[in-house]
Amino acid sequence: MARKRPSSAADYAEIVIERRSQPALQGEMWVVDGLLTVTSSDGRQKTTQVGNARPVGLARLMLLELEDERAGDPNGG
Repeated sequence: MARKRPSSAADYAEIVIERRSQPALQGEMWVVDGLLTVTSSDGRQKTTQVGNARPVGLARLMLLELEDERAGDPNGG
């Protein structure tokens, strides 16, 4: 079930990844109770625990993974 960004999410940001010869990837991320959720521009989501990772870097990786899944790339890149 898709999670909606709570209005109280302290760590919310929009993500844009510019790519050569391809459209930019856009999404949003937020952290609540140690869980990072990333939503792609078409509504797909991934959630994981943040741990010691930087949320922004982890969110960018997750957005790239969502794009690989959408494109049907089984190797993730």
